[in-house]
Amino acid sequence: MQGFVIQSFRESPIFKWAMIVCFAASLALIAAALWLWGAVEVRGEFGEVFGLTFFGFFWIAILSLLFPWLGLSIEQDIGASRNPVALVALFGAVLALAIIYAAGSLGEGSSYWNNVFSASLGTVGLLGVWILLELGAKVSVSIAEERDFASGLRMCGFLLAIGLVLGRAAAGDWHSDSATVRDFIRDGWPATILWVIALVIERLLRPSRRRPFPAWPSCGLLPALFYLALAAAWLWHLGAWEGMPR
Repeated sequence: MQGFVIQSFRESPIFKWAMIVCFAASLALIAAALWLWGAVEVRGEFGEVFGLTFFGFFWIAILSLLFPWLGLSIEQDIGASRNPVALVALFGAVLALAIIYAAGSLGEGSSYWNNVFSASLGTVGLLGVWILLELGAKVSVSIAEERDFASGLRMCGFLLAIGLVLGRAAAGDWHSDSATVRDFIRDGWPATILWVIALVIERLLRPSRRRPFPAWPSCGLLPALFYLALAAAWLWHLGAWEGMPR
């Protein structure tokens, strides 16, 4: 079953446009967030939203160049190898970056550099947790080399969940550098809990000699939804960020 899914995905012409669609979706997410919930001088202003979204494109594009250091590469795993498992995982990575960038731009502040600082905090947190998971579980091997579809789904869900948690931690009105860092730690610490859970799950469910092809619905989709449910529960617990338009 897994082989059929992967082969069908690779042969589909949609595969060629998948990352373009992913980047487009990321930019749409950023633009929508800024249009609806951005600062007063940004919200509903086409020029401001367009400029910040355009900067967001370069933000994601530049940071995606770091992905190969984490074992996954848009150019190699998708462009050259046409690996649908890596595609799923990188979908999560790109969208997580977009969520954090957009969230860092939410709230009132005196300068656009406040947005950059907030988004940078979230991005460093995302990459840091990803590095820790890679060091502890070697997820990239399961995705890029073994092409385990369940591993790709889990990684996608994990990165999206981390993006939601750290994005929410980066959102809100600006007061000072120290206050932003303090609020980020206070609201973003569950990302470490997600990392611990993911580390345990990866060691239990990754491909092995006894189970070389784990079932993707139970070993991939369900854990991914579990990560997202935990993140959603934390966001519900925190409620609206400071300065969120009513």
